[in-house]
Formats: sequence, C-alpha cells, structure tokens
Amino acid sequence: MIVEILWTGGFDSTFRVCQLSRKDVTIRPYYLSSGARESEKYELNAVNTIREMLLNNPDTKATIEPLVYVSHESQRQDGTISKAFNALRELDFMGTQYEWLSVFASDHKNIELSIHRDDKAIELISKHGKLIEEDSPYRKYYVVDKANSSSDVITVFGNMHFPLVDYTKLEMKKEYIDMGLKDIISQTWFCHSPVNGKPCGRCNPCRYTIQEGMAERLPRDVVMRYRIEHLKYRFYRTSLFKLARNFKRNVLRIPPKIQSKGTES
Repeated sequence: MIVEILWTGGFDSTFRVCQLSRKDVTIRPYYLSSGARESEKYELNAVNTIREMLLNNPDTKATIEPLVYVSHESQRQDGTISKAFNALRELDFMGTQYEWLSVFASDHKNIELSIHRDDKAIELISKHGKLIEEDSPYRKYYVVDKANSSSDVITVFGNMHFPLVDYTKLEMKKEYIDMGLKDIISQTWFCHSPVNGKPCGRCNPCRYTIQEGMAERLPRDVVMRYRIEHLKYRFYRTSLFKLARNFKRNVLRIPPKIQSKGTES
C-alpha cells in the first residue's frame, strides 16, 4: 500500500512518517516549495537526515521513498479552489499555504496532511464543516464529512486525509518517546525565519511551539526574548486601552457605561 504524505521536516509531519514507518507500507513523501521561505534548506536537510535515521532503525518496516520536491514554479493554479479559499479566509484566519496545498491534493487525492488538534485549520473546518473518522488495516485518519460541510470546506480540504486530529503536540512527543524515537525530535525543523541557523522566536511556528508547551525546542535566549516581547505587547495593549479610556472620560467627557440591573423577581 502506498501512502502519500506532505512532509516538511517539521514536528507533526515527521511524527506521522515515524508512525507509518512501523507499518508494512510504502511512504511516498512530497515537499511543496513556497518559493520564498528562508527555512526551506533547513526543512529539506531535516527530511533527509530523518529519513536516513529511520531507514537505519531496526524497527522500520516501511519502504520510505526519496522525497519528491515540487518547485513553486511547477505548481498550477485553480480558479475554483482560489475562490473557495478566499471565501473561507474572509470568515476565519487561514494560512496562505492551504490554497496551493489544496490544488496539489486535487491531483493527489487522499494525500495526508499532518495537522493536529489545535491547528487553526482544524478549528476552521470544525466551524464550517465536520470531520469524520475512517479506518483501514494500516491507519486511522479523518476526512471531510461532505454531507455536513460547506461547499468551500469540501473544495479546499475534501481531497485530504487528516491522521493527527486526535493529537496535541505533547501527546505526539510522548508517542515519539514510546516508539524509541526521541532523538528524532531534535532533528525536526519548525522556524520560518531562522537567525544564524537557530529558531527566531518571532515567527508563528516559533510562537505556537512555545504556546503549546514545547519551549525546550528553542534556545533559552530565544524563549526569553519571546517572553519579554510578549509581556511588552500585553503592557502596551493595556496601556493603550487605559489611555483611550482616560481620553474618552477626561477629554471627550464620555461617561463610562453603567450596566442596568435586571428586575428582581
């Protein structure tokens, strides 16, 4: 059995490759280049390193094919998918990568996308549709429930399999360790804007990694910088709120709203 999967060298997609490596399947991984991300060379290096580690692991049963690199220039566009993607993006936040991932999935139906329970895309799908569980002798995964999802959700996500919907980052980390593959965690890559070969602590993947309880994956000084900037943001936001409130009260003479009490029964 051939399992096609999108593999970035990140924590989540690598976890899924590790799971599949224990099955009697052929793993066919794809890497879709954005054409602009600074982290691409680190991600490709992570994939190649981890693939070799798994091939040399005595518990690996799967055949892991070499990574298929898909250049940005070779990726086609699809007007129907673009329209559905833009409609969903007007409703909720969704990363731009999901548009071209969806186009690719339309040519590689049932390809696995390794996004986990707390991912923004899962939240969006749940708001405007539904995922249902499917099972096979080799793997469990979720698919879009086409009877209970909007047409836009079906268009963008309907050709993908989602095998990690039941997992959080910390649950994946535990299973990495249970599989005896803890050393692979440190080889994965997640930062979009590395500084001198290290995670920046500022991009979304870095921030999400810290927020999801995996701060140990970043250097201490980077985590400290993130926490200081986060505190600054909260301070300024609070200060600006107070400034605006005082301006309304003292300059514009707008009194604070008084909530009316309900009639007692």
